Amino acid sequence: MNTLLLIGTRIVIIALIGYSIGIFIEQRKRKVTVTVLTALTIGVIFDITATIFMIIGSPNSPFTIHGFLGYSALLGMLIDTILVWRFFLRTGEPIHVPHSLHIYSRIAYGWWVIAFVSGGLMVMLKG
Repeated sequence: MNTLLLIGTRIVIIALIGYSIGIFIEQRKRKVTVTVLTALTIGVIFDITATIFMIIGSPNSPFTIHGFLGYSALLGMLIDTILVWRFFLRTGEPIHVPHSLHIYSRIAYGWWVIAFVSGGLMVMLKG
């Protein structure tokens, strides 16, 4: 594996940790807290960074099935993070999130985890 892909792989693990912390806290408490906002924002920043490293470092076209799965998962988490921030900025305090946002967060995170696992499986099956 080349250096850029290796760096991207390590960075995406940090994104996984950020997303996981943010989503698990939100799902458990059903509230948006500063910790949730921080974790999701860190997840998005590191996810975008990892995606850039992987696109630059990959000898393959960025338009693969895994690529589209990953881009759609990143977009889903970006939208979730924007919605969570918007909700928090409107309310200004940690209150219960609407059911629709609660469910969307769960679905977006699940989709992202599927993309994450599929990338790992591709590397394992290839090597």
